[in-house]
Amino acid sequence: MTAVALNPAVDLTAGAQALAGRGRARVAGVLTTEAAQALHGALADDGLAWRRSLDNPANVDVPVSVFEGQPVDEQARLIAMVHEGARDGFQYVYDRFRIGYGVQTGEAMPQALAELYTLFNSEPWLDFARRLTGDERIAHVDAMATRFGPGQFLNGHNDHHEKAGRLYAYVLNLCPRWRAEWGGLLLFKDDAGEVVEAFTPGFNVLNVFRVPQAHAVSMVTPFAGAPRLSITGWWRTHP
Repeated sequence: MTAVALNPAVDLTAGAQALAGRGRARVAGVLTTEAAQALHGALADDGLAWRRSLDNPANVDVPVSVFEGQPVDEQARLIAMVHEGARDGFQYVYDRFRIGYGVQTGEAMPQALAELYTLFNSEPWLDFARRLTGDERIAHVDAMATRFGPGQFLNGHNDHHEKAGRLYAYVLNLCPRWRAEWGGLLLFKDDAGEVVEAFTPGFNVLNVFRVPQAHAVSMVTPFAGAPRLSITGWWRTHP
């Protein structure tokens, strides 16, 4: 039996109403408890090949071991560059592992992550997504593991991509314990840039929101008690 499975008792009523009304929703307990625990363990494993990601002209991620193996002054120079770009524009820095790409290329990964990707593109999950959103166009789910540590963030953007077929963005939260004071909040903004709603990281909680929609992830604080771990991606019309 597949270890990573949809919770058969998950309640979609409130989530479907929120999505229809505000274009965003939180659904708690979306996976079985065992599945969520297995996924958290996979992301907390030091052996996962995390890559440090920041906005750069080449759109290239660097293995965390390589980034952190550079001289301290070079790391500081790169972070200063990130901060300069973030001050008035779009920028980000966090760690990620592209699950779908890894499955397609045969990259080594914990079994739970490969099982999750299979679940996401199975008919039971696609049916769940269609029932939650009321959108029959959903045909594919991609997936990326993300890890935000102290000082890491994602500036405001709206996920619009004309050719990618993105219908909804999602964040599967895998933080067993989190305080809002630790940062890492998923912020939703209006046209004036004001924050109109914020979702605090949780455990086995699915955030879903309609694309395009302005949002950001606030910086994780230096005193956060754990990294902000999640699986994120888009529900699409096509791969």
